[in-house]
Amino acid sequence: MKRLFILCCLLAASSCAKDRIDAVTDAESLTPPRVSGNPATAARGTLAVKLTPEAAAAASVLQTRTEGVATRSGVESIDEVLAEVGATGFERVWAYDPQWEERYATTGINCWYALYFDEGADVAEVAKRLAGRAGVVGVEMPIASKYRRVMSEGPARPYFVESDPAAGVVTRAAAAMNDPYLNKQWHYDNPGTGRNAAAGADINLTDAWSLCTGSSNIVVAVIDEPIYTEHPDLKANIWSKPGSPNEHGYNFWNKSATLDWKSSEYDSDYGETFYADHGSHVAGVIAAVNNNGVGIGGIAGGRNGDGVKLMSCQIMGYDESTTDDYADSKAFEYALKNGAVIAQNSWGYNVGEDFTPTQMESAWNSGRYTDINLLKDAIDTFVRYAGTDDPSSPIEGGLVFFAAGNDGDIWKDAKMYPGAYAPVIAVSAMDWSFRPAYYTDYGSWCEITAPGGDYYAGATFPSYNEAGLVFSTILCDDSMTYDDGRKASGSYGYGFMQGTSMACPHVAGVAALGLSYAAQLGRKFTAEEYKALLLSSVYGIDSYFSGTKSSYDYNYRRLTLQLANYKGKMGGGCVDALKLLLAIKGTPAIYVKTGEATSVDFAAYFGGAASAVKLLSATSGDLAKVGLASMPAFSGTTLSFSCSQPGVAMVTVKASVGDTEVTREFALVSRLGMAANGGWL
Repeated sequence: MKRLFILCCLLAASSCAKDRIDAVTDAESLTPPRVSGNPATAARGTLAVKLTPEAAAAASVLQTRTEGVATRSGVESIDEVLAEVGATGFERVWAYDPQWEERYATTGINCWYALYFDEGADVAEVAKRLAGRAGVVGVEMPIASKYRRVMSEGPARPYFVESDPAAGVVTRAAAAMNDPYLNKQWHYDNPGTGRNAAAGADINLTDAWSLCTGSSNIVVAVIDEPIYTEHPDLKANIWSKPGSPNEHGYNFWNKSATLDWKSSEYDSDYGETFYADHGSHVAGVIAAVNNNGVGIGGIAGGRNGDGVKLMSCQIMGYDESTTDDYADSKAFEYALKNGAVIAQNSWGYNVGEDFTPTQMESAWNSGRYTDINLLKDAIDTFVRYAGTDDPSSPIEGGLVFFAAGNDGDIWKDAKMYPGAYAPVIAVSAMDWSFRPAYYTDYGSWCEITAPGGDYYAGATFPSYNEAGLVFSTILCDDSMTYDDGRKASGSYGYGFMQGTSMACPHVAGVAALGLSYAAQLGRKFTAEEYKALLLSSVYGIDSYFSGTKSSYDYNYRRLTLQLANYKGKMGGGCVDALKLLLAIKGTPAIYVKTGEATSVDFAAYFGGAASAVKLLSATSGDLAKVGLASMPAFSGTTLSFSCSQPGVAMVTVKASVGDTEVTREFALVSRLGMAANGGWL
């Protein structure tokens, strides 16, 4: 009955709208066609058409009546063009769903249709002809799927235990969990033991784990190459669709329910074969299973399989037999409707001689027609409505993360999309010494930084050091044949990669960890509130941006990077997991450098230096975690001490206000390495 009522409403809407739609006034015929996109980089044989709500209602009614593939819109003026071009399909990009239609209408995502026609036709001409018709808001020439690429620099480098570049390294993270390869994940806890490495150039994860390790109620959509869902260090944290235990995501690249991680491609530029390792590597950073005695740890990997859930939305691959130019948009639809609250995107567009940043920006924004962009509307819909169907969700709305890109050494601070789109969080990459990774994109449009690895940071240029890359999970499917020898390794299924691709999941993982903690505490945020909290939970790195740094260009010629050019252009700094969790809890944090005498004035937290508040005592039950035997007494409003080891201790400070005693909790954080804003939060 409900379906019949909705259908009747659509019929009424379309019949009432028909005269308006087909009656093109003289004023309308003089309006310049609203076409966005760049013909040089556009997909062939398809256009994304944004209809008016009335025309979209008519098209939706027609599609419910049509058996098989619809080739018409139900709007006469539009159908004339569809007939002329021999349309082979005209379908809604995001499927009709009565439970979501009202929300879809607020962003206009339900007004987008994909038109398919002969690939030999002039796309720009068809777009112009169609855009001038009544009922059409605008037409986008979508960027061809062949330009979509992962944001890693080079293929995965399998780890061979026999030639371990990080042998003998000890980290505090390895004591927190029993995963044997945590000592290679310097990006979680950097002791500064590698060549040129700086202690503390990490995401400050170990102490954050003392508060929370993840929650299986938080779902992260990994929009990427496929995740190898059978990986022994990922499987327990792989999402399954309720009622469909074998569905762990969808292959939008090939329009298939089967994720394709088996196809590969030989790259003549690198002289190596690229396998579909990327999605699994990204997934491992976010939520590899922690404390299972196997392999690595994930930022929000829980303990023994209770970490955040990883949903695999495949939008890239090496089998190009049936690629979908709308895979990226449809992935956001799937993620939204299946409960993801974070969309992790370590991909962008293949910028080069035939697709410059200027052309990319033109294809993305197209001058005044910035509203004619399907992916924008998809992102906006996810940001606005993710989590809204779940009353227990700690966030109302979604977070979208994009890798900033890997062409900073070539194109400088040019804007790179989709990362430069304002509603998303663009992530730049640093090396293991707080400096920009040689490849990272940067600019005022970048919001935050995280470790991404750097071949050259840990070695004397031009040699490289794999230990300075990001270590995570890669393919270990025994049914496949590999030419990189990974099966012969005693550590099959793990490897090194670098790129803003690797930086992005660090921030997405920290965000997922924070939401897990918020749920644990019963806290709830809007997407904007949580985004602001995340972006302010950083430590500054600009003070390290001086002097020069060397790298190679695409022709293996030496490049010298001027680090001062990066100042103020890598967001507020590097993400700090502990700082985010303490902010969610509402506990102020005091950061001090391990081994240095420090004086901290608490007056600011109790009314200021001129207040009549008297500080009475400071107590803590876990001072040993920072190497303190006892807490000194106050000297006025100041405590002086020296922490002999890194860690975090919760300190309770008691004060008197008149005849009333009040207490406040603080986190005393001792770090081996301190960045510019390492003090108060």
